Amino acid sequence: MPCVDCGRMTSERRYCADRARAYDYDRYFASVLAPPDVRAGLNALYAFNLEIASTRERVSEAAIGEMRLQWWRDAVGEIYDGRTRAHAVATELARAIALYELPREAFDRMIDARLRDLGDALPEDLPAVERYAAATAGELATLAFRVCERAAPPSAIAQAGTAWGLAGLLRAAPHHAAEAHVMIPRDALSEAGLRPEDLASGGSHRSAGRAAAPMARRTRELLQASRRELRKLSRVARPAVCYLGTAALYLERLRRSGDDPFVAGLEPSRLVRQLVAVRAAFTGRF
Repeated sequence: MPCVDCGRMTSERRYCADRARAYDYDRYFASVLAPPDVRAGLNALYAFNLEIASTRERVSEAAIGEMRLQWWRDAVGEIYDGRTRAHAVATELARAIALYELPREAFDRMIDARLRDLGDALPEDLPAVERYAAATAGELATLAFRVCERAAPPSAIAQAGTAWGLAGLLRAAPHHAAEAHVMIPRDALSEAGLRPEDLASGGSHRSAGRAAAPMARRTRELLQASRRELRKLSRVARPAVCYLGTAALYLERLRRSGDDPFVAGLEPSRLVRQLVAVRAAFTGRF
């Protein structure tokens, strides 16, 4: 059915856009390259993702975090039952779900994955980290593709989204370490002779590159494997993933640093990230 108010910036729509711009700028900027109705759907997804992804930071106890995630699980369930809670993100998410026929299972998987954020247990190995990235950033990318293209996504979208999620974990490694929330696998740390608490100081470590290297290599492999299919995307689909080139830039800088994510200066500037997204959106070069 047509969306009668997609071009109008409602307070709920503005709230979602403002949240995405403040806390998920790369995806937000990519959404600006889409038409207004599509942009609204994308920002609804990104605002929802921020709601569940920030759970650990917003609560003081795991039990409260579980309650918060259950609130969102129930809210999503009610949307599919034809009811919407009085919350700006829920309101916009309900519109996006109805307009683009988004599958409920993807939201459930995203919420399930965020439950692991509430504890401090390390992932045991690289496949565990990859599953987490697939259930978070990978699922989000597939939903964004559905909003842009109104079709089921090719496998390369989930693959590329997973790579973005893994790159994000590497980029966030200093912050996570300071919060005792290390996402570098236990077996890789052990192989490098490191303990999680060794990373807590936030500085560069001689062995950190060895510990992070398998994760960095896998991220590069996923990006490279998905790149050929991404180049085939239609122009209307590209805003769903045109931010992905930023990960390639980060990963190249990380490679030159010996794969040590604690080295300063790895993050590309905002202007460079914008240029990369614009190039991908208009030329298909990822």
